[in-house]
Amino acid sequence: MACTMLFSVFLDNLHMGSNIAMDSVVIKDRGEHEGRLILKKGEERRLLSGHLWVFSNEVAILEKRSQEIPLFVSVESQQGRFLGRAIYNPQTLIAARLLDPFCQEWNGFPSYLEKTIDQAISLRNQLCQGTLYRVVHSEGDFLPGLIVDRYDDFLVVQVTTLAMEAYLPEILAVLQNRFSPRGIRVDRSVHSRSIEGLPIGDDLIEGEIPLVLSVRIRDMAVRFPFREGQKTGLFLDQRRNIDSISHFFRHSDVLDAFCHVGSWSMAAASQGADHVTGVDTSFSALECYRENLSAFSNVSSTVIKQDFFEWAEESIRSGKKYDAVVMDPPAFIKSRKKKEEGVRGYYAANQLAIDLVRPGGILVTCSCSALLEGDELLGIVRSLLKKKRRSGKLVYKGGSGPDHPIVPAMGELEYLKCLAFVIS
Repeated sequence: MACTMLFSVFLDNLHMGSNIAMDSVVIKDRGEHEGRLILKKGEERRLLSGHLWVFSNEVAILEKRSQEIPLFVSVESQQGRFLGRAIYNPQTLIAARLLDPFCQEWNGFPSYLEKTIDQAISLRNQLCQGTLYRVVHSEGDFLPGLIVDRYDDFLVVQVTTLAMEAYLPEILAVLQNRFSPRGIRVDRSVHSRSIEGLPIGDDLIEGEIPLVLSVRIRDMAVRFPFREGQKTGLFLDQRRNIDSISHFFRHSDVLDAFCHVGSWSMAAASQGADHVTGVDTSFSALECYRENLSAFSNVSSTVIKQDFFEWAEESIRSGKKYDAVVMDPPAFIKSRKKKEEGVRGYYAANQLAIDLVRPGGILVTCSCSALLEGDELLGIVRSLLKKKRRSGKLVYKGGSGPDHPIVPAMGELEYLKCLAFVIS
């Protein structure tokens, strides 16, 4: 088919890393022959409330219109009620992900992509200032499995669903047309790609992608590893929380656990912290941390390349205490099967953090695990305070910013949690 040929030519023209194995992609035919997915009796209730996912155990019948498994399906109730179009993958727990349920005109998926990406861009133009923001936020923009972050003249794209991978050429063409970026990096390191049967490997690079990028946030130059950075480079979703909390760090000795390139530490330094300590295991991130903090000549800093858990236990034994501890780790919960293990990780990390906070100090604790609800994180801290016989007051509760929109019926999309406590 012409579409399949276009996809192959596009991939051949990209600058690919040496470890990329595109032949492992399971896309054989990306034609838009729609299947018909009929739900089991009563399983439409959640979709009618505004949820966008159909789980594999909710499917009664899949009617195909060709020999190939369709990338797209029309979802219907047992009684024949049309519930929306969805992208489809029979290999995953989430079998179907609805597109915009109120899309009135359907002129094919490429047209839908262009129109919906334009709507996402228009929303950011209303909500965001500057040129650092999330352009597309997956289900939050009715583009399931597509993430696009903008860093001035550069874009980073993450694709985690089969349909979006198949239409990556069209996605990049729209982004090129709308932004004329100097470079686009397609991040292929995301664990959830393997769940969809997509390869995990080196990034796809189009245009110019520097090893290290410098952007300005709150009039501060922030350097971070860009070509081989974590996720899309910086954690733009934390900006509102950092802005809201950083004034607590004035005249404080601040510990920044899992510090990455030092966004929390820089905000603390800009607010007049006395000293900041960054702990992380990434050499490249800590190199940027040192450079970022060097701009604050009035604030001393310490950089520690060590596993936080090991370092914290040593510090507690030596009696070390801080006025403020920021606990902003990577996601500890990678899948539903590993939730219990991940919860233990949050419990252990926060127990160490509380032991490092001196009486009257501040604990900021965060989670970017979608499978850990906000009340669960709050419950972990509450139980630890009780165990330690310490009291705490919740003084801040936040999440991601307006460039990370959330579908109201899908609480699981509220992946980022940020809590701040004053601990006695």
